[in-house]
Amino acid sequence: MHILEAAFLITDADAPVIENGAVAVEHGRVVETGSVDHLRRLYPDSTRTLLGDALILPGFVNAHQHGRGLSQIQLGYPDDALEPWIARRRGRGSPDSYALTRLAALEMLANGVTATLHANYSYATGDYEAELRGSIRAYEETGLRATICVGYADRGGLVYPPADEAAFAAGLSHDARSLLQAAPPAYLPLPETLDLMARLRAEYRGHPTLRFAYGPAGPQWVSDEAWRALARDAAEIGVGLHFHLLESPVQSACAGRLYPGGSLAHLKTLGVFTAPASAAHFVHAGPRDIADAARLGLVVVTNPGSNMRLFNGGPPLGAMLDAGVELALGTDNCALDDNEDYLSELRLGGLLMRRPGADAKHAARRLLRTGTEAGAAAAFLKEEIGALRPGMKADLIALDLANVRGAYLEAEADVLDAVLARGCGRDIALTMVEGQVCYRRGASSEQLDAARTDAAVTAMRARSRHPTASSAAETIVDAVRKHYAAET
Repeated sequence: MHILEAAFLITDADAPVIENGAVAVEHGRVVETGSVDHLRRLYPDSTRTLLGDALILPGFVNAHQHGRGLSQIQLGYPDDALEPWIARRRGRGSPDSYALTRLAALEMLANGVTATLHANYSYATGDYEAELRGSIRAYEETGLRATICVGYADRGGLVYPPADEAAFAAGLSHDARSLLQAAPPAYLPLPETLDLMARLRAEYRGHPTLRFAYGPAGPQWVSDEAWRALARDAAEIGVGLHFHLLESPVQSACAGRLYPGGSLAHLKTLGVFTAPASAAHFVHAGPRDIADAARLGLVVVTNPGSNMRLFNGGPPLGAMLDAGVELALGTDNCALDDNEDYLSELRLGGLLMRRPGADAKHAARRLLRTGTEAGAAAAFLKEEIGALRPGMKADLIALDLANVRGAYLEAEADVLDAVLARGCGRDIALTMVEGQVCYRRGASSEQLDAARTDAAVTAMRARSRHPTASSAAETIVDAVRKHYAAET
């Protein structure tokens, strides 16, 4: 038995703060919570970790990110509107997914994230399975709990339907067309995608920290036939579906043309909601979309920093809350501060939830739920994590309160209010996943430094393999920008 003790403990978003609180952990699960005195009496011979002036709380869930341990700024291409930003990636080579995911995982652990949903992503190497397995290995080695999406897309890689991609490509320069023709498929065909899911689930059955879900990229990227097949298989084998939804103005315009009855209503006809579902962004959701999300039980993962950095605007979080939509949060590896400081991104999300007439009394608790229990639901892990209740997984963090207190903090101040207003990633003192300490401040710096070096090396190698691709990619970027400017 291992007992962690601290000045304060919060077991879940609805529970009171326990002063001089403690958590008893055994075999990777929470056994008991309560006061230090109570747990010492129950388990007098246990091993104890004394965390001092700290707050123990459930670990955060980064419910939408892609394992990109280096940001687009670090990789040399700036923020832009989403569609040109995506097109610009064609000018880069393919870095090692293992190195970048390992760095992302370690950065998340250092910032108090104990679980994540790894959304669909491909570096278009032509070997998607190898890319995905590199990411899986990184999560397994670092100990970060992960729901890993098996990605899929079969249309809209250049321009969204109903535009004719072949006609669009024909209007590009010779170098741009050559770059497109040389690029291998980003994902596997549909039958191979279903087979990959089956093989991964068989190989990792019973794994303590890894789960799988389907990651169809989003409505404009996935055909109806593929949605039906993925949804049917997800329901049959018991996995979730996670996808992008209404992220940009262009996607909203596309959805209006393709699905005049509403994107979610259309996905329902394809069987998508026979399995658990979560969707990222939802920035350009209208009243009908929000009502549909609430009715269908869709968990929405907001990515506020990414949405604003990529010129998509702020999501209508207040309207979603008013409608009863469950809100989780992810960094999208494109947070406001260009890092994996989850607390800072959560604070930004919390500010965007505020609107005239909102209930300020419960705002902190609602925000904690967004970062923990709602994130667990979005990652299809709600029965296992998100709270520190007996029998649940021992995924927790300890946050040092020294910087939160600063020069002075009123004795009557609510500790959760103070943490959510002033806390940040550097305050995380300890991160535990499945009862194992995966990060301890000061003791994990060498591993992080090595991961940063490996990621930098693999990024430089990727750049050197494609010395002339950037110019052709910029031609595609300009053409994409003009295409959507004409359409919207």
